[in-house]
Amino acid sequence: MTFGMGFAPVQQAMAQQSTQAISSLPPALRAAVQTGNTPAIQQVIQTLSGGNPQQAGALSSAVIRAAEQLLATNPQAAMAAAAAAVEIVRNTGVQTSAPAQTETVVTTAARIFVNPTAIATNSTAASSLATATLSVAQASQNATVLATVATAAVSTAERIVQTNPAAAVQLAAQAVQSVSSTSTAQAAPTQVSQVATTAARIIVNPEAARVAPQSVAAVAVSVTQIVSNPVVYQAAPAAAIQVMSSAFTAVSQPTVQAAAPQATSTVVSTLTAASNNSSLTQSNSSNPAQINQILARPTTTTQATQTAQAVTQTPTQTAQQQTNTNTNTNNNQPPVEETPILTGSPI
Repeated sequence: MTFGMGFAPVQQAMAQQSTQAISSLPPALRAAVQTGNTPAIQQVIQTLSGGNPQQAGALSSAVIRAAEQLLATNPQAAMAAAAAAVEIVRNTGVQTSAPAQTETVVTTAARIFVNPTAIATNSTAASSLATATLSVAQASQNATVLATVATAAVSTAERIVQTNPAAAVQLAAQAVQSVSSTSTAQAAPTQVSQVATTAARIIVNPEAARVAPQSVAAVAVSVTQIVSNPVVYQAAPAAAIQVMSSAFTAVSQPTVQAAAPQATSTVVSTLTAASNNSSLTQSNSSNPAQINQILARPTTTTQATQTAQAVTQTPTQTAQQQTNTNTNTNNNQPPVEETPILTGSPI
């Protein structure tokens, strides 16, 4: 009873915040947001802005703020409103004319789609919102904002990998690709390292490799290259080594090797170069030994090659082996005593 009495005011406060956020919107936009219909919200924003990109950016920013406050009480409508706001700022004109509002939309959208409530309500919608938000963040060319959104996106991917591994791998691949540039690594090395680390945990999931082996291979190659960047490596050496180990494990899975056989050699080549990189060794004196330990592990390909070499012989080898066998057999047998009948000698 005490719990119920204490919990009720919290619910009332959350509902009041949501109501205030929605009530601050223009009436037509307020009605559209309450319907939870993404296309309808977009249409109202476009109508109210009258083709003015700055006004469209301002309205989108107001909608995304309302969506975040609505998340606790109506997560489905919140994600629909967030999706509409993100689609509006996807327009290049809006990004150019209203950069601050665009930044507000993508960073707030990231907080929405990574929220456990949103993921639990509709993981597919959360994943789609993450994909759209990442696209806008990439176009904005703001490395810090991009790294923030990518971190949220890959975190969302990890949370849905058990229920929707295909979508998880696809989202992780997009997040990793978005932060693969040197400029992003320089601007936000810690966040880039975190993106790579989370993505590496996703691709070692056997179900991920089963449903999306080529994407798993691509992510493995990318994260290995990302953490081999001295700036990213220095941010978290232990995490970088773990990423390398996970990437090697991922490309060693039979399904991945069958779908992308070149991925293993690419990862091995990157790791070999990293083991000899003096900049990485300055950050971690054990770097060469740790990477070489990873490379020493057998892969499916090396195991298959060793097996094939054990059972495959050239005709010359086979003939020689047969000759050796016959010679050994003859040498081990006692001499045959000749009899008069066999030699034709007289009795």
